[in-house]
Amino acid sequence: MLQSTRAIAVYGSDVYIAGRVVEKPVYWLNGRRVALPYNGDMAWANAIAISASDFYIVGVEFTGLGEDDPCTAVYWLNGICVALPKTGDFASANAVAISGSDVYIAGGDGGNAVYWLNGIQTVLPKTGRSASANEIVVSGSNVYIAGRDGDDAVYWLNGIQTVLPKTGRYASATAIAVSGSNVYVAGSDGDEAVYWANGRRIVLPGSGRSASANAIAVSGSNVYIAGYDGYNAVYWLNGRRIVLPNRNALANGIAVSESNVYLTGIDSRQ
Repeated sequence: MLQSTRAIAVYGSDVYIAGRVVEKPVYWLNGRRVALPYNGDMAWANAIAISASDFYIVGVEFTGLGEDDPCTAVYWLNGICVALPKTGDFASANAVAISGSDVYIAGGDGGNAVYWLNGIQTVLPKTGRSASANEIVVSGSNVYIAGRDGDDAVYWLNGIQTVLPKTGRYASATAIAVSGSNVYVAGSDGDEAVYWANGRRIVLPGSGRSASANAIAVSGSNVYIAGYDGYNAVYWLNGRRIVLPNRNALANGIAVSESNVYLTGIDSRQ
């Protein structure tokens, strides 16, 4: 059984990681770096998903060399870059899920949270001025999307939005996992790393001034959450905090395959 989130996926004995090097999109297969083609001035690879014969990477392609320049949501199918339709000047693909022959991609377009099903865009409902979709999971016939709407952490189930409880002024949902009838959402609430289990807010232990939960995976009865706490990359296993080596780092992806736990992230010294 495999559960993967965002930038890392494990398929059999192969480990795929999506990311960027000097603003150029790449992926690593078992540690070997492979450059991805793109048509803009720079591009990022944000997430990856693997099926039996294909691998999909999603990201964003910029017209210009700044993060505030116009951008287009894109995906790479087996290394070939394809632009997704958009209505605004700024669109990004943040997450991808595969279910049978269907490919679901979540992201943002202008100020809207959106997802694309086999390339066709659907705008998700919002109440704030801007919203974004950060993660997508498909379970049976249900589509779960985690994200942000204004200052609230939210998720959408088949297009219906649920606002998650918070105590801070600002909250965001960055990841989502489904196990049976249980829905787990990870994110931040103010400066705290939190997750929501079936809507119940749970604060993750930490020692830093600020923390965030960036990725989540569920395997059996175990809930794994990756993120950061102060200057430390950490993960939490059933709420128990584990500090990863190297200071000034963060963890932003997690995958569990059999008894192995894989994490990806950024070490500011590298």
